Amino acid sequence: MEETDDMNRLVEQFFPYLLSILLVGAYLFFGVDFPKCRDVLSASITLGAVFTGFLATLKSIIISVNSPAIDHLRTLKFWGVLLSYLQQAIWASLGLCIISMIGFFLNPLTPPQLFCVLWVFLASSAIFTFLRVSNLIMKMLRNPIR
Repeated sequence: MEETDDMNRLVEQFFPYLLSILLVGAYLFFGVDFPKCRDVLSASITLGAVFTGFLATLKSIIISVNSPAIDHLRTLKFWGVLLSYLQQAIWASLGLCIISMIGFFLNPLTPPQLFCVLWVFLASSAIFTFLRVSNLIMKMLRNPIR
């Protein structure tokens, strides 16, 4: 049973980044053209900023709440994992904002391949790390610790 838990934790830990790498590979393999308009960059900044704000607020709420359930969580190794996942999601979302802002200084008709690869990786990482945190929080709400 413990091996299954370790394997699930390993998958949980790395799936956002493995899926992001797979998407970058698909982007390169299929030769997809990066959008030629700046609207995608504007939307990416907005998405990254919304994710960052939500996650930072969630982190501050989780850290500041004093309840028996949260106090119990703080004694478990899961607490550190949850905070780490929150921080990773925040960094991925900020990274998406930053790479999207950099895109405004590039020629929209011929963006460098490195920029496109980084954007695909950070956009997908921001989404997948956000989903990971959301799923964990929903599990906690469905199965409260008593």
